[in-house]
Amino acid sequence: MKINATILTIGDEILIGQIVDTNSAFIAKQLNTIGIEVEEILSVKDEFQTIMEGFGRGISKADLVIVTGGLGPTKDDKTKAALCKFLGCDLVREEKVIQNIMRLFEERGYKRELNNLNQDQALIPEKSTFIQNKFGTAPCLWTKIDDKIIINLPGVPFEMKGLMRDEIIPRLKNQFKSDEIVHRDILISGIPESDLAILIEDWENQLPEFIHLAYLPNRTSIDLRFTASGENRNDLENIIQQEIDSLKLIAGEYIVAENSGNIVEVLKDILLQKKLTISTAESCTGGSVASLLTSISGSSTYFVGSVVSYATHVKTTVLGVNPSIINQFSVVSEEVAMQMSKGVLKVLNSSLAVSTTGVAGPTRGEDSQEIGTCWIAVTNGNTTLTKKFFYPYLDREDFIKIISNNALNLVVQFVKENY
Repeated sequence: MKINATILTIGDEILIGQIVDTNSAFIAKQLNTIGIEVEEILSVKDEFQTIMEGFGRGISKADLVIVTGGLGPTKDDKTKAALCKFLGCDLVREEKVIQNIMRLFEERGYKRELNNLNQDQALIPEKSTFIQNKFGTAPCLWTKIDDKIIINLPGVPFEMKGLMRDEIIPRLKNQFKSDEIVHRDILISGIPESDLAILIEDWENQLPEFIHLAYLPNRTSIDLRFTASGENRNDLENIIQQEIDSLKLIAGEYIVAENSGNIVEVLKDILLQKKLTISTAESCTGGSVASLLTSISGSSTYFVGSVVSYATHVKTTVLGVNPSIINQFSVVSEEVAMQMSKGVLKVLNSSLAVSTTGVAGPTRGEDSQEIGTCWIAVTNGNTTLTKKFFYPYLDREDFIKIISNNALNLVVQFVKENY
């Protein structure tokens, strides 16, 4: 049976851009693991009537509504009052919630009596049941309306995550018998999204109706995501694999990896499989490539180290870049990128090395190249692959992120071509 959900986040801070709503992404992923599909995500103000309207919209469209935020003790926390109005009931005091708050205070070394605001956290809508929050003072609320459910969670991310994992997901598993949902990600690189869509159009048109294909592009690659739902997980996985095998015959040269939309994980698997190590020499990225490489567990097996050669004299004295090459071609050039990669390969004794040199902006500094220019080089000492990138309209932060990802993509390409 297909079960769908609405996620409702409450808080002015989300709508004014003060914080990013990471709660919804986490909740959606958790629900997906048990076959519950999120149909809609809503964000509303800390306003009584708006919150009530959010409850009404959610419950009219979905089997399950999960709400975060507005359960605190201050005046701008209006969720419980709005829920009471929506349900047509009053608040009642639950002594077990008081006991839980007192336990938390004792554990955290708060040696004082509960004030009125703390006491108010024990007020629960009489038509709801509560789930103790061992991570904080605001309890979770579970409300059944006929065959539908509203769940209210604290907006504090670590409290919400703990409650979702430990309490909500196990209960929902027992409550709903939903279809299996299977996802597969195919990482594509080296072809624009529009060209890819044309290339695989006939193949895409013959996909079964129960398989949904999503294009998730970024500036360096495209994630093709397969989503299928049905009663039998093994059958779904086998059918998706058959479609992927057909896709390989059409676009195999552009497929970087299966089962992953993360270039860092892809590169990890490739380096471990080939028993290769890697080092980085970074100028314009300032260590961001190394940061990506070390962002996952197990990277010490293949990542040797990095030289952040931001200053020109570090390029010449540490990496051995020839000053005459810099004078002739400029710091941001193919020739310098090649010498940087070969230099760090020798200094750190790795199997592979990747280098970046570019102009991130907003000023050119000492270099004559245009803002947004970058050269990346990958080498194993015998063979070197270089590529120029030009992003004149990016701000500094985005430029560094994209170039860092491009560097990893180029390493993947290099290994596939040479090993």
